[in-house]
Amino acid sequence: MEFSFEDYQNKLHAGIFIPPDTFRPYVSVKPDAYRALEREHEQRDLRIEDTFRQLSKRVGRDYFWKVYPVQSETLDWAQLSFPAYRFILAEVLQDDWLATVDWHKFNRDHALHQPLTAYVVLKMLTGAGDSGLDIGGRYLLDICVDEILRWERTGYLRGFLEKSDAGRTRLPMFLFDGSALSRNIWKALFVESAFLAATFHDLGYPWQYVNRLNSKLEHAGYLKDSPTDDAERIVKDFGRRLLFCPLNGYGSVGLNAPSTWEKRLVEQTAAGLRETHGLPGAIGFLYLNDVLREYPEGESVLREFCVEWAAMAVMMHDMKDVYWGKNGTTTFPENKHLRLQLEVDPLSCIVTLADVLQDFERPSVEFRSSSNSEACATYSSEVSSAVLEYSARRRTLQIVYKCIDANAARRKEAFLSGDQEKYFDPQRGYLDFSACGIEQVELSVR
Repeated sequence: MEFSFEDYQNKLHAGIFIPPDTFRPYVSVKPDAYRALEREHEQRDLRIEDTFRQLSKRVGRDYFWKVYPVQSETLDWAQLSFPAYRFILAEVLQDDWLATVDWHKFNRDHALHQPLTAYVVLKMLTGAGDSGLDIGGRYLLDICVDEILRWERTGYLRGFLEKSDAGRTRLPMFLFDGSALSRNIWKALFVESAFLAATFHDLGYPWQYVNRLNSKLEHAGYLKDSPTDDAERIVKDFGRRLLFCPLNGYGSVGLNAPSTWEKRLVEQTAAGLRETHGLPGAIGFLYLNDVLREYPEGESVLREFCVEWAAMAVMMHDMKDVYWGKNGTTTFPENKHLRLQLEVDPLSCIVTLADVLQDFERPSVEFRSSSNSEACATYSSEVSSAVLEYSARRRTLQIVYKCIDANAARRKEAFLSGDQEKYFDPQRGYLDFSACGIEQVELSVR
């Protein structure tokens, strides 16, 4: 299965790339709350057309005319999936541009990356006009739903749904019985939640920057509120939500939990705020939905569940550094309960895999000085497509990045060994697909 920007465009123009909308809208929006956000947005003079106009001045024609249509599609889909997105789009695109041109480390685009990650998710799960990814004679989506409906390691999903309902709409019992109807509902829930998470999975980059800055100022004794204080408040405000299940070992805190567990939970949360963009993004995503939604009236629990499930995947796609801990891969993982295993958290596994895969048409910027001392910027992508291949004989999933030339391939290859160990070490890697017969995932360039 091959993924590329050209394939995405072709499917879009042919009308066969259709974002899922079985459960949209996910939340019932309070008109007064929406208008309040809209007024604040207008007062800050952050109109959508001005945002794109300013972006076009900074990135050049070629890159702009890739971003503009893709983000316009995202805005249209977000009207019923994430209504607050239009009010943060200006900051998202501005911070993305700033991150792309800064010199701290190798930085790349996210304005294209997020929608294209959603394309990767949809193509892996449904084929998006073709067939979904085949793993040893079974489609990936069927494998994921099979694991969910066993309710052996995924009981936290059922428990959360039942507690969220609490008599509001009386969830039908066939939702959990593994029948054909149940399977179809969970397939739709899975695809829609995965697409939602992928589309907005990198929203946390601006928050991560602020938290990193705060942590530096904290050491200088400047701030009254530290990242730990923020973590304590987040545990208090969001600790009962689905995204905290992974931090609690994919369950709720038992009555026999150690007296030190709450302190460890706060420490994990603080690390997530400080070292990842996944946790800040998930909290921001949940909060921006919370401020708009009707409660206890509102949409059905199943519709609202898409937001909760997507938020968990947004967080978990970037928790590998918290999983490994301060010493990285030189020691055993510090928080081994955070490991992503297909039989436990299939949604986060799929979104994280898609994030690793989506490295094609992802521009980075190169600066050079011209003869008249003016700085010139060039946006280019070194990966043209990515290929996903499963070998039943070797029980191996291969991810092959096709590069534009030999120099690009050498540069890309230099980054692969770290990702190979962090994500895909068979014994300790952050991602574990062994439940579906994938014993090894290999990264390579071509």
